[in-house]
Amino acid sequence: MATELKRYQTGKRMSQVVEVPAGATTLHFAGQISSDRSLDLEDQVRNILARLDALLAEAGSDRTRIVSAMIWLADIRTRHAVNAIWDAWVPDGAAPARACVEARLAEPTDLVEIQIVALK
Repeated sequence: MATELKRYQTGKRMSQVVEVPAGATTLHFAGQISSDRSLDLEDQVRNILARLDALLAEAGSDRTRIVSAMIWLADIRTRHAVNAIWDAWVPDGAAPARACVEARLAEPTDLVEIQIVALK
């Protein structure tokens, strides 16, 4: 039986707080970048989210079990485009705690990086 998460002040994009029950198995994912750096921003985001879906499944979890997410953007002005894709990807009522910031990424062709923490 899955351990229940308690979310506070949950919106479509994010929850202000996500409570993880004691004893829950927590999965910490490495930051993910697109496997194809020639893609535009929107397709890099879609590529990353597909990779996260695959990793979640491999670890025995899914999008509804995401506790937190960190999104780094090469240009913060692109956040609206990223948010539109993110909002469609996050299941209703299961928005994680989230931050989205601008950062210099490892390569100039990296436009976005996403890291998550989820429960098994």
